[in-house]
Amino acid sequence: MYNPFEKEMLIKTYRKSKMKIGEFCSLHNISVTALKKWMEKYDALGIEGLTKGSKIDILPEGVDRTEENYKNEILRLRIENERLKKNYTVRTTEDGQKVFVRLKEKNSK
Repeated sequence: MYNPFEKEMLIKTYRKSKMKIGEFCSLHNISVTALKKWMEKYDALGIEGLTKGSKIDILPEGVDRTEENYKNEILRLRIENERLKKNYTVRTTEDGQKVFVRLKEKNSK
């Protein structure tokens, strides 16, 4: 049984490939019907459509599941990722201001 992330990977791999659906499914040991259903659910609901009946919850409770909020979260994570690559983090001072702090001092050698 595949988890939602594996199903998404198979759908994207199939769509990029030039293979016929029967060949692709036999190569990956899945039925044509299953792949077609996964693609329908993925097209309609995204990865959350693939989680139905699965114990994996993609997002924690209380998270707004709109496309706009997904885009905002992706942008926030990209900014945080770039900041961490440059060895900075954000700290909140006692008066509530956010400041950038270097995690480790640069090596002067």
